[in-house]
Amino acid sequence: MEIRKLRSNMKSNPSQFSHLKDGLTALREKRYFDAHEDWEIAWKEMKGDRKLFLQAMIQLSVGAYHYTNENRTGCGNLWKKALTRCNRILENSLLNDSGIVTELKDILEECLEVLAQNNSPLRIVERAANNIISDKWLNLMSS
Repeated sequence: MEIRKLRSNMKSNPSQFSHLKDGLTALREKRYFDAHEDWEIAWKEMKGDRKLFLQAMIQLSVGAYHYTNENRTGCGNLWKKALTRCNRILENSLLNDSGIVTELKDILEECLEVLAQNNSPLRIVERAANNIISDKWLNLMSS
């Protein structure tokens, strides 16, 4: 579904949609801290599994930010917390599309595996931002 259609279908705050979209753009542009900032604004207004999912996305982004600042421990810790959130959502979810949660879980697991091998996980985050995290994510967050 196109972003403009999502915007017209969105029942929640248009500002929230703008922050979700801007955060996704920032993630795709490797501006990990900016993605976190935009998503945190939207996150404050959410509830339930959507809030948990967005928190996991924020942790993915901040973990990447930590990695770029050579804070491997902080990076790994945040990604483990995000993975825990994904598992919690999948166990108890009422979300319409749990497939995207599974995709995020897979991304986090791959990032943690690569990090444990002392290799850069940023290519995985970049690939996910450009190829996996898509408009369906915005649709999930805005429904």
